[in-house]
Amino acid sequence: MNFIGEKCVLCGKVFEDSDDVVVCPECGSPHHRECYKKHNRCANIYMHGTGQKWKRTAISKPVETPVVVVTPEEFEKHGAEFDNSQFHKYTESEMMRDIGFNLNEDMGGVTLKEIIAFVGTNQFYYIPVFKRMKDLGSKISFNLSCFLLPSFYFANRKMWLWAIISSVISVILNIPLAVLIMAESEVFTENIMSVIYQNQNFIQNLEVICSACWCILRMLMCLFANHIYFKFSVKKIHIIKKQSNGELNKHMVMAFGGVKPINIILITLITMLLTLVAMIGITMFLTTV
Repeated sequence: MNFIGEKCVLCGKVFEDSDDVVVCPECGSPHHRECYKKHNRCANIYMHGTGQKWKRTAISKPVETPVVVVTPEEFEKHGAEFDNSQFHKYTESEMMRDIGFNLNEDMGGVTLKEIIAFVGTNQFYYIPVFKRMKDLGSKISFNLSCFLLPSFYFANRKMWLWAIISSVISVILNIPLAVLIMAESEVFTENIMSVIYQNQNFIQNLEVICSACWCILRMLMCLFANHIYFKFSVKKIHIIKKQSNGELNKHMVMAFGGVKPINIILITLITMLLTLVAMIGITMFLTTV
């Protein structure tokens, strides 16, 4: 394959007749063999898994350059040898820069690079959304995970205030349904069951209204969750920098940012406890009616 006139995607130098060229098997990007060995990675790694391919930028001369295609095994070997912290650093900064983002852009008193570091996982979803919100002043976007399980989403992203709020609202609005289910299971005393049967139509109507309200609230949280997370990220970064003399402390970023799946278990336990308290309260109330 002829690469005369093209540039090495790592060093930027134009290939000459005598250059030893290797090609990434994933995206087709050409590199000097020495450049590839030195960096232990493809320069266009951001293309991998996206279906994007390297494209020519020059009209090549009709001379064949000796090309060796790097096998997937060799590429995987080099990737394993590449230092994980350096690779993570590349994905957070160079990849965003290479697809057109200005890492030093102001995002409300913090830089885009700092937000990328804070968000951690799934940054290729959040960063374009945050930038659109900042540029257009919009607050609405769609977050499916927040619609399905709002308390889980907020807890996983360490937004505990919103996680507790959504959990409390969920428990309150599901009380009529819980009462109906427990009544069908006959776990209440006869006196309580009698009160429930006397007010069954009211409870059923209340359950429909509460279910509709919960669905509407979930939709609202779904539409505004990304904006809430954007503001949360900016606020936490300001706090971290203030406590670290203007620097973005790595350990504090890990503590406040990113995700923490174990929080899903914690919010589940909290929700169960709130449900138990609510049902005890309802039982006591129905006993006195």
